[in-house]
Amino acid sequence: MVKVKTVREYLGEITPGGILLLSYDQYSLGWKIGVKLVKEEIENGNFALLTNVAVPFRKFCARIEAAGLDVIQEGKNGNLAIINVFEGEAHYDFVYNVDKVDGGTFISKYVEVKKQITKKYNLKERKVVHAFVTLDTLYERFGASTVKKLFQARLFAGEKLVEKGYWFWDILIVNRDVVPKELHSWMVSISDYVIFTQGILKENEFVENIAVLKGLSREFRPVILQMKTPSVLTPRERIHI
Repeated sequence: MVKVKTVREYLGEITPGGILLLSYDQYSLGWKIGVKLVKEEIENGNFALLTNVAVPFRKFCARIEAAGLDVIQEGKNGNLAIINVFEGEAHYDFVYNVDKVDGGTFISKYVEVKKQITKKYNLKERKVVHAFVTLDTLYERFGASTVKKLFQARLFAGEKLVEKGYWFWDILIVNRDVVPKELHSWMVSISDYVIFTQGILKENEFVENIAVLKGLSREFRPVILQMKTPSVLTPRERIHI
């Protein structure tokens, strides 16, 4: 019997300071792969940092939990911290609010909060996965210039941290239907790993294509995975239209 690999196994070995771009479209549920990867890291004894720019904190927690990760419990257990950039405070000691910012002040405040988290949780002694949720909402709020400045700085600072002995990697989640093609192409170019997902609604089924396109290991080979959800035939009288 052929062993079914996980998406993580298809990616291959993750390099310290690695960047994974998880790109999904408007009908895809591919963002859930990011949650799964974060959950696996926590289960392996590692630390998770989540950045929420997308939705109010309550809804953020509900969506992540629906994908299989209880962020409140993991935060209370000391396995996870959240940087909440969405307007409105969240009152947990593992949540760090970055509010009242614009394109000119966001990066400096964001970097300062990450330093606080690194010190509090002694992250030099732990492997860390960071999931950014999401690049498209960051783009809509602050523009392409801020997105590029943030991740160009991440490339330079990341190398220095790796040299100092830190071990971490980033999962950058983006709805590519929202961002300009040029910005998306730039994110692909700076990423070490790329997963591209596509949701297709057909007459009799919903198809989710998952393409693992880019990796760093010598054994890496691109692969396309596919999941199908068949339609449910329902009597007309049971559908209120």
